[in-house]
Amino acid sequence: MKSAVKPFIQTIFSETSDFRVQIFNTLGILGFALGIVFGTVSLLVHPEAMNVAGNYAAAAYAGVALWRTNKTGNFKIWFLVTVIVVFFLIFPVLFFMGGGITSGMPCFFVFAVVFTVIMLEGRRRTILTLFEIALYIGCFLTAINYPDTIVPFPSAADMLIDIVVACVMSSIVLAFAIYRHIVIYDRKQLELEKANEQLHNLNRMKTEFLQDIKHDVKNPLLIVSLTADLVHNYIDTGGKAEEAHAALSSMQNEAMRLGRMINGMVEMATMSGSPMNREKIDFAAMLRSCAETYRIQIEQKNNKLLINIAPGLPYIYAEAEQLVRLPNNLLANAIDCTRDGEISLEASAEDNYVTVIVRDTGEGVPEEIMPCIFERGVSGKGGKGYGLSICKTIVEAHGGEIRVESEPGKGTKAIFSVPVYSGQNEVRDFEL
Repeated sequence: MKSAVKPFIQTIFSETSDFRVQIFNTLGILGFALGIVFGTVSLLVHPEAMNVAGNYAAAAYAGVALWRTNKTGNFKIWFLVTVIVVFFLIFPVLFFMGGGITSGMPCFFVFAVVFTVIMLEGRRRTILTLFEIALYIGCFLTAINYPDTIVPFPSAADMLIDIVVACVMSSIVLAFAIYRHIVIYDRKQLELEKANEQLHNLNRMKTEFLQDIKHDVKNPLLIVSLTADLVHNYIDTGGKAEEAHAALSSMQNEAMRLGRMINGMVEMATMSGSPMNREKIDFAAMLRSCAETYRIQIEQKNNKLLINIAPGLPYIYAEAEQLVRLPNNLLANAIDCTRDGEISLEASAEDNYVTVIVRDTGEGVPEEIMPCIFERGVSGKGGKGYGLSICKTIVEAHGGEIRVESEPGKGTKAIFSVPVYSGQNEVRDFEL
């Protein structure tokens, strides 16, 4: 029994339910309670059979409607049935059986009209609301012109109690309805503001993306085109092979730079708002794989690759496709800046964080750009400066930190930390 009642109670008072459902459930609970209370009071104080039966009938209907609607989910049908049964039938009966215009039923008439407007929709709401108002006006006119149709209260005290209880209960339910309306309105406003902000960010990223393409892509393409024409001239005029090779090398460098720029643009344009599917990751294996992937490029520049990953490095909780960009971008930066030197990848764990260090003995970062090195568009190599900006976004989205230490002519050290895995639920987040 307890296992069946608990889910039912949680459903009734769920904050995520539709506004009308919350009001209907509140109405059902109060109707059941009031029907029992008024029926019992009438039975003990003023045992009029019709009045007692009407209150108990209202309580019985409220209980059945509350149970069936939450069990079946057919709320719209029960909204209509409630208006017809309670507001059109039971309320008028209780009006004549319980004091008429000198009772608290006029308060419930107002309550009934308001809830008919709230719960029903479209033409049905308009027709039934007008008919309901006409019915209640008819009740008032009948009570005034035919006072014998009204069962009076046995005492002034009974009349006062009935009026006070009706006013208080109808006021509470109407206040709750207005309060829920305000809460839901505020929530929708926040959701709308958030959606507008996301649309604004998407529009801004689209604009920046198009501006980047227009401004930065055309120059490398122009250089590639002019260099290709120059190579053709060398071939046609029998120019020196060394000059042709130099031109081809320049064209290759520009093509590679163009590829890096486009990749950076696409990554920055698609990262914001993208979903993160976090999972338990063997970070040590990922780091080794990244280092081995870049080994050939590192050795082509006569550099030595050093890998120092602490044994038993803990697992981490992250989005694998996003996280792999960190060592990739940092190693790529180190390769661009280092020749005839060393590039090292180190990893260790401390205080529930895994810390990774990528060192190089290259040319270092110019001092003037160090304060803004993680900003988009900042680069010491003539590029567009997407790599470190992407790294910072990814690290912070995973709850970590990143920093860069460098001395011109002596090398650079990039350090980032990410939290270790500690049994988190693998859920889809929207954090980037």
